[in-house]
Amino acid sequence: MKYKIAIVRLGHCQHIVDFKAIKAWKSKLFEIIGIYCVEHLPECDIQDGYLDVKYGKNDLSQLISCPSDCDFVVGIMPYRFIDNFYLHRISNNSAVISLYGIADILKTDNISIEHFVIKQIYEMCAIKHLIKDLSSNDVYKIVHLDTRGCLFDMNGERSDIVYNTEQPIICDECKGKFKKKQVQQEIIEQFEKELKKIKKPFILRAERWIKRYPLVAIFLSFAMSVIISVIANVVCSLCLA
Repeated sequence: MKYKIAIVRLGHCQHIVDFKAIKAWKSKLFEIIGIYCVEHLPECDIQDGYLDVKYGKNDLSQLISCPSDCDFVVGIMPYRFIDNFYLHRISNNSAVISLYGIADILKTDNISIEHFVIKQIYEMCAIKHLIKDLSSNDVYKIVHLDTRGCLFDMNGERSDIVYNTEQPIICDECKGKFKKKQVQQEIIEQFEKELKKIKKPFILRAERWIKRYPLVAIFLSFAMSVIISVIANVVCSLCLA
């Protein structure tokens, strides 16, 4: 099943995330049908001693609804939730992602915020396959508290999002949960295949590898220079002959 999804931009976050890149993402598991906008959100009346804008789940439930031609809707906002978590399921077919502070966490590892949003969409698609209802408390039977780089990491510490955003996986335990719910094997394999596309550009991955293994990188650079020199000498000799 290919889920049809609507994206709703809550407030002004177009300068934070590239919505065109998210809509253009190729997947056999979901399709972004449209991107809508609610620019003017209600005034925040939460008094907690801080001047920033923050919302509770109930504040947003009246602003976001799933179009009739979609399976679920995802709201994206630059403001924080009261509890400072980055995702809340609003109803059985709606959820809201808060980008508050997310870019600052991801940029330390050169991870794009678009990949973070796409990863969250895959998580919601997986939940729909497993329990259908996004708002069900059965979700807490799926997620795990420990950080494995898995799609279903709880990420109680916001900084942990780097581990399952840089290159997310579905761990063996969670694959077992898919099978227990009789999700078809080809769907599990499709999730794994598409999650592998969420990765940094090659140049950034190479840079990180060099930083992790500097001595090996130096040795390989030296070896390559020697090989290139030998090849150049052979070619030169053949040309002169």
